[in-house]
Amino acid sequence: MPPRQRISANAIHALKVALTAGFWFKKDLYNYAKAAVGGEPTFLAGIDWIDKDTLKRDSVSTFVDRLVREQDDHQDLLLALLVDVANRPTSHNSHAPRTRHPRSRLPRRRSPTSRAWSSPTSRRSPSTRRLATRLLPRERRRPISATKQRLAELKTRYLEIVQMEPRPRGFALEPFLRDLFDTFDLDPKASFKISGEQIDGGFTLDSEHFILEAKWEDSPADRAALEVFAAKVDRKSENTLGLFVAISGFNDAAIKAHSKPRSQLILMDGADLYAVLDDRIDLRELLRRKRRHAAMTGDIRLTAAEILGGS
Repeated sequence: MPPRQRISANAIHALKVALTAGFWFKKDLYNYAKAAVGGEPTFLAGIDWIDKDTLKRDSVSTFVDRLVREQDDHQDLLLALLVDVANRPTSHNSHAPRTRHPRSRLPRRRSPTSRAWSSPTSRRSPSTRRLATRLLPRERRRPISATKQRLAELKTRYLEIVQMEPRPRGFALEPFLRDLFDTFDLDPKASFKISGEQIDGGFTLDSEHFILEAKWEDSPADRAALEVFAAKVDRKSENTLGLFVAISGFNDAAIKAHSKPRSQLILMDGADLYAVLDDRIDLRELLRRKRRHAAMTGDIRLTAAEILGGS
């Protein structure tokens, strides 16, 4: 029998993007993947589906790559997943009602090549058992790289933005940050206006809601800029916090004026941002450390360099 035509890399990439974007709750993503492969542990084991510090992008990439590597024997299963994901609506980074259990959405009839994956473990075929013995040890030697690849793409994009003129550079910063926050599963929101007030965006970290201010100017952000943003935060609900991203940093007077007990602000500059893009610190860990430091000391400016240096 001639070898099957392999599924294109573009289709595989689209599948990974759709699965990552289509589920806000990690458990829903896991349940969908589990149903898609009939509960077969060979494709599910060893993936940190639920851990709060594991990014959805990495879980999805490992899962799909397993299917792709074995598509000569199980291409029908991969094709069924591609068709099902293409036909289901997505609600990217939203808190929409949870998706129906996917078992009812996948084809009920399976071809002989995919039937083994819906069988109980005790009834798996010899070829399936051989797959289990060789697939997982090989993966343990391969670090998960989906997020690293995405960071490399964003770093290249950031260096391109650096070369822009000031005005287009400022406009490019907001969508860039939204894509960065999306990479780290922070549920970013686009900019919006309320009562004539411009908000550059927002995100969620550990059930805390932040609004965002982003500036890329030639000089550091001053006290007046922070006062305007602090007033926006104060007008929101009591548990709303604020992240001010100023690529050129902040002057000392601005930092001192707003460093106080129970401050709702934290600050991030270009050096912090580059440390994240350079994969020296996880964005979520950086924000958590900044938030914790501000809550404990009142100091709203803890830098990535200080964290990485052990300060």
